[in-house]
Amino acid sequence: MTEKLDENFIKSLVVIALGIMRGKGDPYDLVNGAMEYLISNKEKYMDHPNIKAIAVLKMKGLFIDGIRKNQKMTSMTDDEGNDLQIVDEKQADISDKISLSDECSKVLSVIKTMGEKCQEVLMLASEGMSMQEMQEVTQVKSLGTVLSRLSNCRKELKGLLA
Repeated sequence: MTEKLDENFIKSLVVIALGIMRGKGDPYDLVNGAMEYLISNKEKYMDHPNIKAIAVLKMKGLFIDGIRKNQKMTSMTDDEGNDLQIVDEKQADISDKISLSDECSKVLSVIKTMGEKCQEVLMLASEGMSMQEMQEVTQVKSLGTVLSRLSNCRKELKGLLA
């Protein structure tokens, strides 16, 4: 297996990690995490025909774990179009960090009341991910499920904001 994990393999993972992170962190963290996982589980994946797919899935999982652990910041704009950095509520109270318009505050508070799956799919959509990327990240088997989930969550959000 270690012969499969050569320099070209790692370079290809870095390119994929750059796409996953979209400039929101160090892609080498994802690559290192995936490599550590593969090496520590070499018995399990030694003969796997597509070791790269395993590494990519692990990197996507690590990225989502990082978001869930509040290691990432969410970007929003205020009424004047200025970029704002919003720290997740688990790190600090949003209202203490920035002054949001009443509408933004309402949207954020409503999203917090929604289920974890809705929060995840809305966050991924706000990151500009394609449906296929969202399917891979959420590890949902069907693209239709992702489309349905996003549509239902948007309808729920719209209803809650009405």
